[in-house]
Amino acid sequence: MTLMNDERFWTIIAESRSEFDPNRRDGNMDSQVARLRDALSELSAQDVGSFANTLTNLFHDAYQWDLWAAGYIIEGGCSDDGFCDFRYWLISMGRDVYCNAITDVESLADVAFAPGIEVTRFEESGYIAHSVLRGMNASEDDAGITKFKHPVSPAGEEWEEEELPTRFPKLIAAEARYGV
Repeated sequence: MTLMNDERFWTIIAESRSEFDPNRRDGNMDSQVARLRDALSELSAQDVGSFANTLTNLFHDAYQWDLWAAGYIIEGGCSDDGFCDFRYWLISMGRDVYCNAITDVESLADVAFAPGIEVTRFEESGYIAHSVLRGMNASEDDAGITKFKHPVSPAGEEWEEEELPTRFPKLIAAEARYGV
């Protein structure tokens, strides 16, 4: 398994967000997809594969009950598929947001409802590397993409809906104030 250097991975993500406009309610995600596609298209197939491996590794690391609770609170519900899309969004937000959320899920209360955030589901960002490889006529094997096994269950302590207000008061308050 070849992973991309963390610094390089997060730099690519940061550059893909460089045109983020907090005054624009729609279009920030489309801009990020285009910029990420352009950045990955300039890499070799092996580097795109390393990017995809790193993305998948981070995606699996975020398979945590507390993060699922955050997605559930922020989105007003969060299925298995919704939690996948939420984790892709989390990674797309960059290193600081991702790392802060991993250590303190309530940090997302300051992020998820910020101006310019369209939604907290970003399925497309999880498939851009594969799309770029198809455009290069490169297979996943050519790119060295590892077939990761998804964790069987989330890490951490499982929750019940009635526990959310006491376990995650900051997220509950932010959703009540800014949510849909």
